[in-house]
Amino acid sequence: MPRFRMGRINSQLQREISLILSREVRDEKLAEVIVTSVECSKDLKYAKVYYTTLREEGRAEIAKLLEKVSGYVRSSLGRVLSYRTVPELTFRFDDSEELAREMDRVLDRISAELPPETPVEAEDAPEEPDD
Repeated sequence: MPRFRMGRINSQLQREISLILSREVRDEKLAEVIVTSVECSKDLKYAKVYYTTLREEGRAEIAKLLEKVSGYVRSSLGRVLSYRTVPELTFRFDDSEELAREMDRVLDRISAELPPETPVEAEDAPEEPDD
């Protein structure tokens, strides 16, 4: 049961933080931030907010901006949510998409190096028993 509750809380935090960043924060760079997931501690005191951006350039600047507005985002969450405590937010860049692309490139390279498969001929295929 607690996992289900934490999943709901994480989803709600993700949705609300995304809305706050896109609608309330007046920086165009932060409007492009995509919140991919949120991991909140069981006591709701801390939350790791994972994000990504569509652009590769300016990540360090976006990280600094997110750190700067984290207090505002937290206070906005306090007005929207009905939690007893609002978690302290820590923003972390989500590099899972980049890792997946790199893995795809490695797999493509490996498959290009493998010899092509020879098709199985009908004579070599095992026969199915008759019923």
